[in-house]
Amino acid sequence: MTLSRKPLKGMRELTPGEKRIEDYIIKRLRVAGAAYGFEEYETPVLEPLDLFLAKSGNELAVKQSYNFTDKGGRKLIMRPELTPSLARMVAASGELIYPVKWMSFPVCYRYEKPQRGRAREFMQFNLDILGVDGLEAELEVFLVLKRIMNSLNASPGQYVIRYSSRRLASEILESCGMTEEEIAQAFAVIDKKDKIKPDEWEELVRKTIKDERNADTIISFTSCSDPDAPWLAEAAGGSKAYVEIVRFRGMLKDAGILEAQFEACVVRGLDYYTGIVFEVMDSGGINRRAICGGGRYDNLVGMFGGQKVTGVGFGLGLLTLELFLETYGLIPDGISGKHPADIFLAVYSDEERTFAVNLAEKLRDFGVSVEIDITGKNLSKQFKIADRKSIGYIAVIGPEEVASGRITIKNMSSGTKTECEISGIPQILADKNLCGEAN
Repeated sequence: MTLSRKPLKGMRELTPGEKRIEDYIIKRLRVAGAAYGFEEYETPVLEPLDLFLAKSGNELAVKQSYNFTDKGGRKLIMRPELTPSLARMVAASGELIYPVKWMSFPVCYRYEKPQRGRAREFMQFNLDILGVDGLEAELEVFLVLKRIMNSLNASPGQYVIRYSSRRLASEILESCGMTEEEIAQAFAVIDKKDKIKPDEWEELVRKTIKDERNADTIISFTSCSDPDAPWLAEAAGGSKAYVEIVRFRGMLKDAGILEAQFEACVVRGLDYYTGIVFEVMDSGGINRRAICGGGRYDNLVGMFGGQKVTGVGFGLGLLTLELFLETYGLIPDGISGKHPADIFLAVYSDEERTFAVNLAEKLRDFGVSVEIDITGKNLSKQFKIADRKSIGYIAVIGPEEVASGRITIKNMSSGTKTECEISGIPQILADKNLCGEAN
């Protein structure tokens, strides 16, 4: 039997070059979160299915997830997202110092059709604030998002942070006499607005929402792209949710977050969102899938009993973010080919190998990343290996080097050579900005 060379459909598989690009992105996400005092945490990949059924909804927890019964008869799920796990973890942690500001890089799983920007196994960046009732939490989350995009050199014209309010949408739909079940149906339809053609979406609304007046209300509401839109001001003016969204718009403006834009059609697909919701989108429309999505969830932690704790957070897909960066040429040249080794030590013969191994260990102790030849091939072939791996510097360890204690370092790009004492190698490499992190 011949085994397949391909991974399971939709599963993560990254070459070292691809992983270096992902690591470049992860570093900037981590730094952005840390700038606001967020701490990292981890949760299990496997969780009880009921945890996600309770708050993520049947569509995600059953139809779009990897779920199964284990050998102990327990119904389990491979986490399709992180927020329910976070809520459980916070509820079980006892005394915490609020606000809790946590971030994580989970690998998640969804059983859905792989396509551009969507895989079955994917890494996310999750960031959440718990224990803050006011809009200051939403504002800080938006500031983190702006800092992330700035750190990746994305300009305001390339992306937009779209936001709205599920509470506002609920109030408007309730005023039409819609039941809780009908409102849930309406949210599911609204969430599809940007995924299909306008005429197809309107047809879907009228097919799903049988009451013509309610269908008209949904279409009118989702067309609003300004809190001051006459239809919206008349339908919701004075309500608590409407006042909140108007105030939040002012906070965003005062904070200089000009990339934020109100779009009533943003409701997000998860059932646990209760207030302001948001997503980061490619302004050019080339990448139609949201780079990031999130919102306020006020009832998640309380479902485990005990204290009610409010929350605001988001999940950002690393794959969708990378596609966005590729679209606008924002991934720095050479990252995928940047080998971790600072220098390659070519060994002339077995007689010099012990000397070369000891030298390599000394350099590593000084923070220099060293790859040493372990093939025993001739120098010409060793040079080709170093060149194909794009290692920036090379040094030959031969009889003369062992006898004199002096090494010649060659820059593989320019061809220039620098001779020095062995003790001076770390400083020379440090002066050439080779030591330490490359990105």
